[in-house]
Amino acid sequence: MTNIQISLPESMKVFVEEQVAKGDYSSASEYLQELIFQDQQCKGQEGKRTQLITKLQTQGQLNDEEFELIADKLADEFALCVGSNLPVLSDYAVTRSPL
Repeated sequence: MTNIQISLPESMKVFVEEQVAKGDYSSASEYLQELIFQDQQCKGQEGKRTQLITKLQTQGQLNDEEFELIADKLADEFALCVGSNLPVLSDYAVTRSPL
């Protein structure tokens, strides 16, 4: 493993220390590694989503697997934005049928 030095405003340093103190992470390094990992995952999914949206725009349709991938990703992103206290939606909450 390699080291990197970063500078943080005091408020961010306190926040990182609070996350470690809660016991969610064993160190500030582990917390930052997790954030970077999540960003890497997000960026990889953005590429897949862009490809699927391009396919939708050019061909006018997605197969069921592609639709489910996009729907699941949007639900995950929504949960990240509003928190983990969301009610679970059934598969019937998202439909391809026109209204």
